Amino acid sequence: MLRNLSLSKNSNEILSRIVDNNCTNRIKPMMLSGVKTEALLVFARTALERFFEHIDGNNLYPRVGNNTETEYVYSELKKLKDLLQEFVVNADYLINLVQSSKKYPELKELAKHEEPLMNYYDAMANKVSNHFDTKPAYIPEFLVICVLSNWITEEEKSIELYPFLKDIDFESLIDKFESNREEFKKDDECIITDIFTVSSSIIDKLNKLKYKVNKQRISKTRKKK
Repeated sequence: MLRNLSLSKNSNEILSRIVDNNCTNRIKPMMLSGVKTEALLVFARTALERFFEHIDGNNLYPRVGNNTETEYVYSELKKLKDLLQEFVVNADYLINLVQSSKKYPELKELAKHEEPLMNYYDAMANKVSNHFDTKPAYIPEFLVICVLSNWITEEEKSIELYPFLKDIDFESLIDKFESNREEFKKDDECIITDIFTVSSSIIDKLNKLKYKVNKQRISKTRKKK
């Protein structure tokens, strides 16, 4: 679809920078039900990228239990991040596409094509933003694990387009956090329980959400925080 657009040289270069530099082998679902899964993976990739950028940039060393458990959890999450970067776009792609379509009208067709993805992603981002409006968003990596496990295992959504997800043992990853709950208590609140709560609300919202064309809609992905 992307290469069928009639573009000027400049806008073609912009498209290449937006798409090709963001995701080398993107898997794009054709059905809206598949786009919901894609949106969840966009959410996961974006959250993991920001998480690892934060800990690497600040020389932080997150832990889950002993050294073996910690190594297992974060090596699996890095593997997942790398796979998502190859096959799924992130929120920056959506932001840049919307911004570039204002300057290059030829890109508006592509932006329109991506509207369901933006809609679903925005809904999840809003849920997280509202939940953590008055408190820190601890262990975002665990939230990623929970929403993917909930969607794939409990909701039994198809991941045939993303077979690499079958190689990630989400249940085992959750167990590592669960068995080390004492490490994740802040201000008399169990963060693990709180993450389970927000994870369920995200999945519930995504399940109920129906995409509707709204010409007046302003996506939150248009503003990069």
